[in-house]
Amino acid sequence: MPVRGPIPVNLATRQAAEVLKVGPMTIRVYEDGSRTGDRISAILLELPAGVSGPPMHWHRFHDELFFVVKGTCRFVTPDAEVDATAGDLMTVPPGAIHTFKNASETEACEVYMTATPGHYVDYFRMLSKAGTEGKMLSKEEIEHLMALFGTFPPDIESEP
Repeated sequence: MPVRGPIPVNLATRQAAEVLKVGPMTIRVYEDGSRTGDRISAILLELPAGVSGPPMHWHRFHDELFFVVKGTCRFVTPDAEVDATAGDLMTVPPGAIHTFKNASETEACEVYMTATPGHYVDYFRMLSKAGTEGKMLSKEEIEHLMALFGTFPPDIESEP
């Protein structure tokens, strides 16, 4: 068996998670890829009652997994709306057009999300920074930020 050096494991706690505000959403960053060789990130999305997530979009390069921890999250695609409740997992591969929102008008929902590669969490950091600086981003500015991370609105072709 090959000899390996020590590789540490890491516990990410809610108290130590980086907290971002993106509009009414709170995002807790548990892993930003810095401890995984940028292979994966892990965040918790906290959506207040009635709150919608991003506009419809697709990703050129990365996969997303959404695990509903609390409440009901509605995933919207061009073909359907699917409600996922606590304990359900939604898989979104590259190229899949989607968005999500809290399906309830009275209860919050929480969704644990992973993305590959890990640095995708920087997109949320950039949105949060703009919000904390009091800047309202235009549709064009948001689409520019999305494009920096291989994320596009539905009307953009999937091949360059």
